[in-house]
Amino acid sequence: MVHLALVGCGGKANDHAAILLQIPECKVVALCDNRPDQIADFQKKYFPDAKGYESYEALLASPPEKLDGVVLVTPHSLHFEQCTSALKQGIHVLVEKPMVTSSAHAYALWRTVKETGKILTIGFQSPYSEVYGYLAAARDRGELGSFKIISGWLAQNWWKGTISGWRHDPKMSGGGQMYDSGAHLLNAFMWLNNSPVIEVGCFYDNAGAPVDINGVAIMRFENGCMGSVAIGGSCPADFQFQLTIQTDTTLIKTDQYGKSLEMYGYGGRRIYPHVPQQLSVGAAGTAHLNFVNAILGKVTPAAPVRYGVLLSALMDALYESALTQSMVKVKPVPKELA
Repeated sequence: MVHLALVGCGGKANDHAAILLQIPECKVVALCDNRPDQIADFQKKYFPDAKGYESYEALLASPPEKLDGVVLVTPHSLHFEQCTSALKQGIHVLVEKPMVTSSAHAYALWRTVKETGKILTIGFQSPYSEVYGYLAAARDRGELGSFKIISGWLAQNWWKGTISGWRHDPKMSGGGQMYDSGAHLLNAFMWLNNSPVIEVGCFYDNAGAPVDINGVAIMRFENGCMGSVAIGGSCPADFQFQLTIQTDTTLIKTDQYGKSLEMYGYGGRRIYPHVPQQLSVGAAGTAHLNFVNAILGKVTPAAPVRYGVLLSALMDALYESALTQSMVKVKPVPKELA
């Protein structure tokens, strides 16, 4: 049995709690939030036996008798210190995306993971999906051809939906829509192409907000693939998104969450791939189940610290490009991570 603490009991944490309840191999033994009423609400709705803590420091200073891991559902800028503290105390970490908000913190956290030998995995969604698992395996077998162009877009009413919360505070969020919902799309680019971005050009528009709301970018990958992305945060339509990959043999259409898949070969011939389905429902295909199974030694993390480093290096370059109005080289990642 894996014993976990859920850190952060706000709105998004409800999704995490509902998933964790469906994993028989784990038990939430602690809840942490600076609002006692939210802790009480989660104890009532989800985890009646979990011990409440009103600060993260108190949780780590006096944890439950057995605590294997923490699930961090907290503002972006808190992730670095919270991840570091847990890892150094011998506690595994599942952290919401983005892992951290600067490449300096990302590299430091990577070193901490190496030094402690503990697991850190990131709450992206697509790497745990059946579709992305199928595409990665086919890519590694050489069945998809050589990646040439990858492009994606998302449209969301993010600006109005987040205007009253911490996501509009740059000190708490580290950035706007590109670093929030956009992180899923950008991670999908790097996860599927399996190559670091080495050069970018970016424009963004704050639309009167203190953080970026809409952004577009072009990028070049180390393996020669080129990419383009449009991340919209002021669209009144329902949340929509798409990701397209062009290789020298295949056209692939999917999305940033791995919820759909279309494939075409020469002459527009439709390819009908066999994507193995999860044997169970509920928590299957989630970061949470992957995290628990990784702690138990059954699997390797699907979105380890590597992807946090790649995203932070990319985001640093995107924001620099927009500010300087020039193409920017992405800081090279260590070969162990590339």
